Amino acid sequence: MHSRLHQLAQRMKMNRFIIGACLYTVSIYFENRRLWMNLRQLEVLGAVLRTGSLSAAARSLGVSQPAVTKSIRLAEQAAGFVLFRRVHNRYVPSGEALALLPEIERIQSGLSSLQLFIGKLRDSTAGSVTVAAPGSISHEFVTPAIVQFAKKWPSFQIRSQVLPAVRVAELVLDGQADFGIVNQATDNPYLLSEVLCEGDTICLVRRDHPLSKRAALSVPDLADQPLICYSEDTANGVLVRRALREAGVMRRIDFVVNQSQQALDLVQQGVGVAVIDPFLWAAVPRSGLIAIPFSPSYSNRIRVIRARERPRSRPASRLEQLIHQTLRERIAVPSQGGRVQITMRGGKTVRVTPRSPTK
Repeated sequence: MHSRLHQLAQRMKMNRFIIGACLYTVSIYFENRRLWMNLRQLEVLGAVLRTGSLSAAARSLGVSQPAVTKSIRLAEQAAGFVLFRRVHNRYVPSGEALALLPEIERIQSGLSSLQLFIGKLRDSTAGSVTVAAPGSISHEFVTPAIVQFAKKWPSFQIRSQVLPAVRVAELVLDGQADFGIVNQATDNPYLLSEVLCEGDTICLVRRDHPLSKRAALSVPDLADQPLICYSEDTANGVLVRRALREAGVMRRIDFVVNQSQQALDLVQQGVGVAVIDPFLWAAVPRSGLIAIPFSPSYSNRIRVIRARERPRSRPASRLEQLIHQTLRERIAVPSQGGRVQITMRGGKTVRVTPRSPTK
């Protein structure tokens, strides 16, 4: 008998523990479910505090006074404390209500800014765009496009990153750039690539160089010339070194550069002959230089790359279009001497023809 009573007592004790735990859980649940003031109630509360009366607040909001009264009652229930006290038929705000007014005004100001920003995004007049490109492409083609973009859409923030082509691809993949402009192929399946323009490799020489009158130049012609070339981690650099090996020309590259601008500078100073892509030469006027087709012929392409899974924003599309337009305009100027043909996106061919030799 004593044993059974002991078991019953233990069971009742356990039941009390379970019931207590359940009640505690329910109380926590309802505490977390407490309603908070919504934006409309905050708007009404702010109007009453600013105007000093329910009727004036109702007029300013364009609603009835009973609607204002109901909103204030719901706001008090949500807050858990009194917002107004009725004194001589007037509603007098409590100290807590007055303390809320600066916060309400801050929230309303933030909402106004948010609504304005949403409108600008809808109309594509605000936001940010990030583009990445190697140095020569960035300086000669991206920067002029950014200038045009800033004139048309001054509210946008534009971030421009100047990096090697490999790093450009990494930024686009990581979502740190909306798109990139590169001058070598990418075989990453997560990247979309679109060719903007293409042109064959050129030999760049000074106008007074013995080879300047040649219609084309091949590897043997360069065997005894100081040679300027891109580094071996670029597509063009790899192709030139392969051409040397296949022609049986065993020689070193005298000057290794990673920017077309450096190659043009070195050639202009008479340091040697450069084997490079044609784009910077076609875009930047350089008196006294001649571009001659190189054999074997290698095609160079300027591409725009984007992340495959990321949709393009309208601002990014606009900047892309301006960069393509800049390429067309700057490359199509036949003013530097040479014999080069460049094909733009859409099949348009730009022929850059030589000037008459200067005396």
